[in-house]
Amino acid sequence: MGQRKRLMVLGASYSQIPLFRAARRMGVTTIAASIPGDYQGFGEADEIAYVDITDPEAVLEAAREKQIDGVATCCMDVGIRALGYVCEKMGLPGLSIAAAEASCNKYLEKKAYLLHGVNTARFYKVRDKEELSEALEKLELPVMVKAVDLMGSRGIFRCDTREEALQNFERSMKETAQDFCIVEEFIQGSMFGVEAMMSEGRLVYALPLGNDLREGNPPFPVGHYVPWERQEELISQVWQQTEKVAEALGYDNCPMDLDCMLKDGKIYVIEATGRAGATCITDTVSIYYGIDYFEAIVRVALGMDVSGLFRREDIPQTPSVTRLLSAEKKGTVEAIRVPEKLPEGVVDLSFNIGKGSRVQPMENGRDRIGQLIVKGETLEACYEKMEAVLDQIHLEMQS
Repeated sequence: MGQRKRLMVLGASYSQIPLFRAARRMGVTTIAASIPGDYQGFGEADEIAYVDITDPEAVLEAAREKQIDGVATCCMDVGIRALGYVCEKMGLPGLSIAAAEASCNKYLEKKAYLLHGVNTARFYKVRDKEELSEALEKLELPVMVKAVDLMGSRGIFRCDTREEALQNFERSMKETAQDFCIVEEFIQGSMFGVEAMMSEGRLVYALPLGNDLREGNPPFPVGHYVPWERQEELISQVWQQTEKVAEALGYDNCPMDLDCMLKDGKIYVIEATGRAGATCITDTVSIYYGIDYFEAIVRVALGMDVSGLFRREDIPQTPSVTRLLSAEKKGTVEAIRVPEKLPEGVVDLSFNIGKGSRVQPMENGRDRIGQLIVKGETLEACYEKMEAVLDQIHLEMQS
């Protein structure tokens, strides 16, 4: 009997729990790497490495001490630089240092797109108001002002006037750790996502996802659905642009999460990260392909073949919808009321809060209080079930 593989998971929050469980089912020993805290993932792991996952050198030291065979994370960017650093220094499957840096820096990413022919919005690097004014002379309003190093739509603003661009530039610069941000053309179109995976230099699947958006500046996804209504028509273009992104950023042996826009039949890539997407995207992929996508993430992190999971004749292509749950007002949770019996097809109704939790209306993905995932024979049936369940969820709160 061979020695058990050892996988380090960066982060120990609720979003990593399915990774720990998938690895356990596969007979893989897991190490939770995280700073100390009340994180649910610690109870799921076989071992713990108390380390700051924003510190690549410290994570490398812990990885060597634990003699790991692979490293993974999903749904968050905070450990991506450390992941790339460990993979490259230890010769493990996954992101390189350069790929991880591009994954966390929209400016590096956009420059790479230009070199490799990825369809993307025109952009300019701006360090002060003078450079911003020069960029605004070259771009038509509206424009997007973006911090390059933040996730979850933070530091990103649509600007309809020069005055808004100047104001939001100051807001972005206050939030970023960089001494610059970018301003780019606003592409007026339909926003959608793509979830994909690279393995041994090959794109093994690319699944477009429809977005359900929450109003904001900019609007942000609070849910996804498959199949996307333009999937059959545009799947070859989706594959082409996804392969170009992987080549441009050097992504390999990793999941990929892309934000895209469709305008006049042409796909534009807004940004892409070298990890699995949040907002229940991993569950959407699992349902569509009839697999456990978290097992695929574990496999690719350990250098195992994953192509057979996505290229087979019995893929169910099951429709599904997901929704992040949020509070309607700010306060402290007293109780959570849910339906006594869930309809058939409800895959998951869960909460990452409890009695005593402080909550507020959703401004970005970090304000989620739980999630609802529904599958069915048609998208229409999924949405009907989802709305029926949402109507029966109530928070009892104190202000």
